[in-house]
Amino acid sequence: MGIDQELGEAYERAIAAIPYLRDATVPTPTAAEHPGSVLVDRDWLSARIVDTARRWACDDARVSATLWWYSASSTLLSVPASMLLATGLAPDPSLAGLTCTLRTDGYLGTVRSVAGIRDDEVLADRLRAALDPIIAALSDLSGAGVRSLWAIATDSLGNRALDAGTALGSPALGSALAVRLADLIGPDLPRPRFVDVGRGGPADADPRAAPASGSRRVVRRSSCCLIYETEPDPVAAEGVKCTSCPRQQPSVRAARLGALLG
Repeated sequence: MGIDQELGEAYERAIAAIPYLRDATVPTPTAAEHPGSVLVDRDWLSARIVDTARRWACDDARVSATLWWYSASSTLLSVPASMLLATGLAPDPSLAGLTCTLRTDGYLGTVRSVAGIRDDEVLADRLRAALDPIIAALSDLSGAGVRSLWAIATDSLGNRALDAGTALGSPALGSALAVRLADLIGPDLPRPRFVDVGRGGPADADPRAAPASGSRRVVRRSSCCLIYETEPDPVAAEGVKCTSCPRQQPSVRAARLGALLG
C-alpha cells in the first residue's frame, strides 16, 4: 500500500523528535509484513498465543494472550499518540490501512499506516473501532476477560503518551492527551491514572498539570500483565512483578515507586 506523503514526512519528524519510535515504525529489512487484518484473524492470533505460551513455558492461554496483548497494545497505541504529540498528525489506526511486523520474540514489532489523522476525536473513533474486535477475539480465544484487556490498553495508552510527552519536554502534555483520548474512546477504555513520585512517595497527579519539581510522573496501573503467573515459585513470582503492579500490597508498591528517585 502506498503511504500518504504528508504522513511519510511525519514519521520522519516524529522519529527525529522521539528516536525510540523507529523501533515501532520502521521494519527491519528481513521482517515479514502482514496486513492489519491479521490482528483480528483467529488463526493468526491463536498462533501468537501458542507461540507466547511456548516462550514462557506457560500452559494457561489466558496468561499467554494477556502477555502478548500487553506488548501489542503498547505498540498499537504508542505510535498514534506519540506522533500526534510530536507532529500533530497521527497514523490512522484503522486495521484496513495498516501493515505490521513481528519481532524475533513473537511480539508485535512495527505498525505503519497509509493515511494520517489530525482530529483527535476522529482518532479516538478509529482507535475504538480497531481495538474492540482485537480484544473481543483475544478474549474469545483465550478466556482472558474483556475488561482486563481494555484495562491493559488503558495503561499502554497512559504509559506511551507519557513517555512521548516526557521525551518532548512536557510529561503533562502526554498524560493530558492520554486522558482526553480515553474519554473520547468511551467507557470501555477506563481513564488512565497517574501519580507523581517525589521524595515523600507517590501522590495522585492532575494529568493536565506539570509534575512538581523533583518528582517523576508515572502511570498508576489498573491492569496486570500476569507475568508472575509464569513463575511457579510464589516467592520468585513476587519478585518479577513490575514496580507499579496493582497485584501487590499498596505499601510495597508505594515503596518501590518511591525508590525510583533513589
